[in-house]
Amino acid sequence: MDIFGDAFSDYIRGNIKGRITVRTNISDEEKLPVAYFFRSPGQMPPWEKLVLEKCRGRILDVGAGAGSHSIALQAAGMQPLAIDISPGAVEVMKSRGVKNVLCRDFFSYTPEKGFDTILFLMNGAGIAGKLDRVERLLRHASDMLNEGGVIYIESTDLIYLYEEEDGSIRVPMNESYYGEVEYVLGYRGKYSRPFPWLFLDPGNLAGIADDCGLSTEVIYRGEDYNYVAEIRKTGSAEAGSTSDL
Repeated sequence: MDIFGDAFSDYIRGNIKGRITVRTNISDEEKLPVAYFFRSPGQMPPWEKLVLEKCRGRILDVGAGAGSHSIALQAAGMQPLAIDISPGAVEVMKSRGVKNVLCRDFFSYTPEKGFDTILFLMNGAGIAGKLDRVERLLRHASDMLNEGGVIYIESTDLIYLYEEEDGSIRVPMNESYYGEVEYVLGYRGKYSRPFPWLFLDPGNLAGIADDCGLSTEVIYRGEDYNYVAEIRKTGSAEAGSTSDL
C-alpha cells in the first residue's frame, strides 16, 4: 500500500485538498493535509529553514517525501540526492524537477560516495521505529559521512504526554519506551498495515550517539517539544557536546 505515493500523485493531478488519515495508539484520529508536503521554502517552519541553510557539499535527503526540501536545496544551487521507499513519491519528485532521486530503503542503501550532509527531517528519527534500532540508524549514517560531515535529525520528545498537573512526570514503567508509537495511515478508504514510528528524546539520542562515537548538539528547540540535533563524528571540526543537551 503506497499511501503517500497515491496522495502525492493525486495532488499534482489537481486534488490539492486531499487529506491523509493518521491513526496512532496514543492519540485521536487526525487528518493531515497532503498540501503540507508540497510547501515552498517560504512556508517551511523555522527549524527546517535553519537546517537547509546549514547544508553543504554532497547532501542526502532521507525520506524525502514529495521532495520539497530537495527542491529548496536545488534552488540554492546545491545538488541533493533524495531517497524514499515510496515508488509513487519518487515519481512525483521526478515530475517536480528533483534531479537526483532513488527509490531506496535507507537501511539497505550503500552509496558509492560519501556525503557531507545527511538529513532526517519531518520527525525523521522515526524511521528507526524502536529505541533499540537507533544505534543501527546512526552507525549506518555515520558510515556514509565524509570527513567533517554532519547529520541533522529532527524529532519530538513525547514526555509531555505524561506530565501531571503539578508538573511532575509519570511514565508507566511496565510499558515499552514512551516514544515508540504504532501508526496506521489511510487515504481514499485504503489503509496501511500498522507500522512502528519513533519519537526520540534528545537525552537518549545523545547517549546512543556517544556510544557510536558521535557528538550531539541540539541546535533548535520548538515550543511543541520538537527539536533538531546536529550530529558529528567525535573529534570533527566544530563538533558539539552532549553537555549542550
